[in-house]
Amino acid sequence: MSVFERFHELLAQPDEQAWCQTLFRMGKDLGFEHTLLALVPKPGMPLEQAFLRSNYATAWREVYDRQNMAYRDPTVAHCLQRTTSLVWSPEIFQTAEQKGMYEEACAFGLRSGVTLPIHGPRGEVGILCFVNDARPGNAFRRDLQMQLPALSLLRDVVFESGAGFAAGAFCEPDIPRLTDRELECLKWISIGKTTWEVSRILGCTEATVNFHVTNLRQKFEVGSRREAIVKAVRLGIIELP
Repeated sequence: MSVFERFHELLAQPDEQAWCQTLFRMGKDLGFEHTLLALVPKPGMPLEQAFLRSNYATAWREVYDRQNMAYRDPTVAHCLQRTTSLVWSPEIFQTAEQKGMYEEACAFGLRSGVTLPIHGPRGEVGILCFVNDARPGNAFRRDLQMQLPALSLLRDVVFESGAGFAAGAFCEPDIPRLTDRELECLKWISIGKTTWEVSRILGCTEATVNFHVTNLRQKFEVGSRREAIVKAVRLGIIELP
């Protein structure tokens, strides 16, 4: 199957895992052992929350994320500001920190590559990288020049087919609607009050408190009051003191 035929395969993938594997195979067919896609689907979202999928070495990704390298990576800065492709070379890593980052990347087989910016119609911004361990220089640039038309088209297909997966990863969770009494019970149990104490505070029976707590567990789809508290905090319904 040719790369162009695989474009249709990429568009037809029904789930994210199959889509990622198809993308990585396409990168390898084009001569790049490593592929990375990072997409920020909403304007204003921090880079750390990007939808990111790659077949880079896990150890390298851990180092990169732990040290927040995205904020000094010249390839990321390029994609945030421009639309043209960026061919990797040692010269684009100018500061001491950037040079150190490039040396570490080379140790993981990320020596030469090309980065293609993504800018969507609704403010989406992203980065698509194809990288291998070839020595940077004229030979790599000549080979890349032959691949760039396909890579640029692939960038558009990746955005078209992957934007839905990225948006789905950031769907707002459904927030259950609580009655005033349920919310009162939730707030009191979240600070450690027992069923008996809540019943005295609210002026009702313990059975009534247990009834509301059972409703809370059902609405939050959890098995315990502790899990209900954790989920309520995560959804911003209550705040712990």
